[in-house]
Amino acid sequence: MQTVSARSGYRELPAKGKAAGRATGKNHVMAGPPDMRPALDVRCGADLDEVRHTLQHIHNFLSKHALPSDLVEDLDLVLSEAMTNIVLHGNTDANGLIECQLVLRDTAVECRLSDTGVAFDPAGAGLAAPEAKAFSEGGYGWFLIRSLTCQISYARKGAWNVLCFSMRSCAGCGAERCWASRQ
Repeated sequence: MQTVSARSGYRELPAKGKAAGRATGKNHVMAGPPDMRPALDVRCGADLDEVRHTLQHIHNFLSKHALPSDLVEDLDLVLSEAMTNIVLHGNTDANGLIECQLVLRDTAVECRLSDTGVAFDPAGAGLAAPEAKAFSEGGYGWFLIRSLTCQISYARKGAWNVLCFSMRSCAGCGAERCWASRQ
């Protein structure tokens, strides 16, 4: 994990590894008024080992805030799939960066995932599950991400891909597993 900051008692950690001393580009901020909700901002290099450590840190943060275990597991899956895709399919530069910002709300977790990889618009990806007869090892990622999240959006902002989503109870979002509606 490269850089971590969070409100509610977490502290800034110095960058180390590949991302140390690198410029980080724009500082992306989640929309909405500032508040004292628990939040986590992490940054890592676009490298599978760094992603693995960052995902463990995110899991620990989520687990400390008494979120339902199925929500934590779903977030683990979504973030793991998205960040791994960034490394495997979008990272063309050894200096690639991934930033993840999470904000915990009363009935939602909001996420903003930014990276410096090549542009990819997921608008048509994962709208349906891959053909089961094909027994493909790949192709399920965007279908899983879409199935587990609400209000997903993508934008290319300068040199950054920005994927935003939430996991919450939101009438009409189409997600089969809005966690808050199961409470």
